[in-house]
Amino acid sequence: MPSLQKIIFMVSALTIAFCQSVYGQGETVPYPDYNEETFMDMEFEPNILSPAVPASASRDVVSYMKKVAMGLKDKYTVDLTRNDEVFIVTVPTDDLFNPNDTLLASFSNRYLTPLVPLMKDPYMYKILLVVHTDDTGSESYREMLSMERMNSVYDWLMDEIDKGAISEDLVIIPFSMGSTSPLVTNDTRAHRRENRRIEFYFIPGPKMIELAKNHNLK
Repeated sequence: MPSLQKIIFMVSALTIAFCQSVYGQGETVPYPDYNEETFMDMEFEPNILSPAVPASASRDVVSYMKKVAMGLKDKYTVDLTRNDEVFIVTVPTDDLFNPNDTLLASFSNRYLTPLVPLMKDPYMYKILLVVHTDDTGSESYREMLSMERMNSVYDWLMDEIDKGAISEDLVIIPFSMGSTSPLVTNDTRAHRRENRRIEFYFIPGPKMIELAKNHNLK
């Protein structure tokens, strides 16, 4: 059975071909080099670094990202990375799933829905969806749990796209990390809960970079 990333890759390729045929009738793709196909071929670390922000725009991007991040701190754990050009929203998987379950729980919407407004403009952010587990169980179990939970959250985002709440052109790149990147040692129940998490990386997209270069980013 093909993996989720392979399926996304095939769908993205078809979507790009379709868009090219449509935009060829007098319209142009706003950012032709910015698409899911490009980023699906990248590993995790290079994805965090792309697209790069020119030095001339970095100060404005950092200021904007810090402002948005501060507005989310009352609901989430939010951190900055990549010299403060990227912010990470962390949601404990215990807030989204029942223990050992891979289907989103009924209470998960309260933690996912507040992120939707950030996803309306597809060119302001690129999103990395990164799922982690603790070290409980076998390696194969942790990999399965991480992958299935990633699929569930990705499917939720696709449902929001179907509803029109999220742009269908938004670039969302999923990663299933298992227990490979713990925040802390898995030596206590509290630490294991901290390691069971989903991270949403909000990376500046081409429109944000363009606005920052022109000092129009508010």
